[in-house]
Amino acid sequence: MPFVSNAQKADSYKVVKVQGEIQRVKTGNLLSLGDNVVSNENFDFKTTSSRAVVVNKEKGCMILSAKANNEGPQFLPSSNNMSVRAALPANPTEVMEYYYDNVFISGFDSLKIDNEALQIDDVNYFTVNYTANNNSYSEKIELKNGKLVLPATLLEKQPSKITICYNDEYGVNGQTEFTPVYADSETLRDEIAVIFSTIKGKRNAKVSASTSFVNDFYGKTTDEAMDAWIKSNLKY
Repeated sequence: MPFVSNAQKADSYKVVKVQGEIQRVKTGNLLSLGDNVVSNENFDFKTTSSRAVVVNKEKGCMILSAKANNEGPQFLPSSNNMSVRAALPANPTEVMEYYYDNVFISGFDSLKIDNEALQIDDVNYFTVNYTANNNSYSEKIELKNGKLVLPATLLEKQPSKITICYNDEYGVNGQTEFTPVYADSETLRDEIAVIFSTIKGKRNAKVSASTSFVNDFYGKTTDEAMDAWIKSNLKY
């Protein structure tokens, strides 16, 4: 009678980015961009916050981190892959909820909205406000093709804090503040290139995986913003 093994075949991944230090037990080398790893490999996570984004040709981007008490590795789906916005922002509060915490600034930043509900016009609109080089700036956020588009000057001036205000007929009627996150273009190009060269399938799947990665390791962004950044910086 033939022997049948119940052991699962190990999945192969390529490293996109490492946060902290993760050491390969077998070789003693630290994980770095472009390394090939397998799911049954042993790792030493040097800190409790050490983790990595790895990509599989079929599963897309996953998070490599330690189990409780550093008892072996775990490969978990990206948190951004597990939660998809059910509907477009349809009121000012939902827009301001997006522009909160860390937001990745690419120079192509946009957010699709339900403008039939929001009705952005000369009376009802959002502004972006910030200080850079000891100067204060306030600009109206443009509405283009159903998307709120942040000014590209944010990438040039790189303020450390940005405030979004909603304005209506009564003046400012709500605001939020977020921390803009900027990336070294060369580093991000190398990271996205690993994703594109590894994942099988259509381009939109690769863009979505890149968006998920940036959401996890940099700050909030959208498929539309990543698509434009990739076309401009990688020509994919």
